[in-house]
Amino acid sequence: MNLIISFFFIINLFFGICRAETNKFFEIDKKKFIAVKIKKDLQGNIERGKKIFISRKVNCLSCHEAPIIEEKFQGNFGPPLGGIGSRYNKDELRLRVIDSKSVNPNSIMPSYFKKIKFERTPREFLNRTILSAQEVEDLVEYLYSLK
Repeated sequence: MNLIISFFFIINLFFGICRAETNKFFEIDKKKFIAVKIKKDLQGNIERGKKIFISRKVNCLSCHEAPIIEEKFQGNFGPPLGGIGSRYNKDELRLRVIDSKSVNPNSIMPSYFKKIKFERTPREFLNRTILSAQEVEDLVEYLYSLK
C-alpha cells in the first residue's frame, strides 16, 4: 500500500513540476525551459530594453557584465551576457527573465515576472511583479540583440 501511495505521489510531483504554467501574457513550459508569448501584439523594443537593463530597477549590471562600454561598473558574479542572443532564443531568454529559478533552483537572480508573496514583503509590493509584461518583452528583445 505504501508503495502505491509513494508511486502516486511521485507521479503527481513529476507532472506538477513539468506541466506548463499560464498567465495572461506568457505560457511557461518547465519541461522545455521556455516561456512563450501569448499576446502576439506585445512587442519588445531594444532601446527600452537597454534602458531597463542598465536601470537601478532591475540592476542587471550589479551581477552581469554586458557589452556596454559607457557603463564602467559591471558585475562578475553572474554569467557575462555578451553573445547571449546567439546562445538562447527569445522563448528561452524570456523564461530566464520571468523566473530564473525554474531553470536553476539555486539561482539568486530574482524572478522579474512572478508575483511576490513572501511573508516579509511590504504590502505595496505584495502580489505584484518587479517588471510589467511589456518591460519583460523589452528586456528580452535587448538581450536577444546581444549576439
